[in-house]
Amino acid sequence: MPTPINIGTRDVPLKLAKNISEKALSSWESGEFIKKTTPITQELLKYWFSEPFISLRLANFHEGQRRSILNTIYMHEVLGCQTVQQIYEKTNDALLLEIAASELQKPKYQIPKYAIKMATGTGKTWVMHALVIWQYLKRNS
Repeated sequence: MPTPINIGTRDVPLKLAKNISEKALSSWESGEFIKKTTPITQELLKYWFSEPFISLRLANFHEGQRRSILNTIYMHEVLGCQTVQQIYEKTNDALLLEIAASELQKPKYQIPKYAIKMATGTGKTWVMHALVIWQYLKRNS
């Protein structure tokens, strides 16, 4: 049986994910989220998650998919996170005291890393398609 690699994070990533979701949802509901995004992102978010578009379609993103997309865009575009450490600092820097923060100084953590954890059959592929479209349109705008 393989030995799990533990860099001293325990349940901290779960706490971080909860903080990100809470902040992104709060920012979305207040309208602040969309104001801090590029015009392309604003158009996509309105099309994906706002009326009248969602009423006109037979199939829409479900809440888990919506939250995954919003969380990723929130970290990347609203908060402007460039490293894993910045994700912690900009969402809940107190969590850095609970982990081996020196681990975050390694080169592999010096780029933006976003993880989307969804159960089997919940539409991860649709989320990834949406994020690829978002990045493609941003790049070509």
